[in-house]
Amino acid sequence: MDELSDPALRGQSVLEVVRALRPNFLANRGVQSRSNPESGKVHASINGVGVVSLDELRTMHMAAVVEIRFLNAAAAMQRFGGAAHEGPVILVLTM
Repeated sequence: MDELSDPALRGQSVLEVVRALRPNFLANRGVQSRSNPESGKVHASINGVGVVSLDELRTMHMAAVVEIRFLNAAAAMQRFGGAAHEGPVILVLTM
């Protein structure tokens, strides 16, 4: 996302920026498992360390972010295993 260098974004949360610039990143795949309500949902990873809820992106400000990438469900499962909950992951890299 070259748009991340826009100074107007620095005060916004990561989730606000993703919602504005790449809303398709937030599309859930639908429930993939009856026993896991998180399955198929979009999650996030900060610097590739584990998988967290998208709510974590509400508290992060863009000032510290250098890159945002989208991992589809297959790539997310390959990288994070079951922690990806069979859904995509938004990978946020910070300084």
